Amino acid sequence: MIVNTYNLNMIPDRVLPLVMVSQYDTSRCIVFNLYDGESEYQPTSAKVLIGTNQYDGQVSGNQVTFNVPSELTQTAQYLFGEIVATDSNGKMSSLNFKFKVDSTPMQTNTLTLGKSLSNGLKTALDLKIEPTEEKTEPIEDEPVEEVVEEPTEEEQTEPIEETEETEEPVEDEPIEEEPIEENEDELVNDNTDN
Repeated sequence: MIVNTYNLNMIPDRVLPLVMVSQYDTSRCIVFNLYDGESEYQPTSAKVLIGTNQYDGQVSGNQVTFNVPSELTQTAQYLFGEIVATDSNGKMSSLNFKFKVDSTPMQTNTLTLGKSLSNGLKTALDLKIEPTEEKTEPIEDEPVEEVVEEPTEEEQTEPIEETEETEEPVEDEPIEEEPIEENEDELVNDNTDN
């Protein structure tokens, strides 16, 4: 059995406590620990009201235990609940709370589907799935037309012909110096022209 425990204060608060269960639950137990401020509140008897239904709560010390009936969890719903407690002096006190049955992803009772789901899962796990190889046929190359672009005006310059000149290594030959003969007449004529 799944047990949810809530600590509830009999002094009213602005925010109501939220008690949540799941849709189609059949073995859910709610334990309310009751307090009066800081001290434990110990009722002698308690009734649990949820929606329009009334259920007897089992009291032990400050605990009120309530087994959620399966008919209350058949529909996903949001209800208001109340604990009506009677103390040893015969005074009644109440505490309000919100009761939410959270919807299940499955839209039918999981208990009736339990065997078929486990069998289906077992079958799915027993399957051996082989990876498939994708077969692709090669694409045949189609002839591609060569596009020749006309040169623009800027590009229309005469091509420079490159020629390869091979120079043979030249051996160093000694240069013979010839004596320079100076002619005095020529030197004088050059000076007179100026």
